[in-house]
Amino acid sequence: MLRFVVSYFAFELVVIVVAVAATMWVRRRRLRARDRRSLEGFVRTDETFVDPTTGIRQRVWFNPHTGERRYQTVDGTGAG
Repeated sequence: MLRFVVSYFAFELVVIVVAVAATMWVRRRRLRARDRRSLEGFVRTDETFVDPTTGIRQRVWFNPHTGERRYQTVDGTGAG
């Protein structure tokens, strides 16, 4: 009986680890795909701000046709 219980919890642990790893993989792929998307139609603005939740400086890009705004991380040298 003890062997069954240990096997059951080991199996559940493996399922949880696989689920977390798959979620991280999918999120990273989506982020990379979004970063790779062209900023075609977007105009770089002079607006930058520090994201209050992460503390990372962001540059604002604006699409005058759709009104959409995108944010790009500014590297440590101040270039974006």
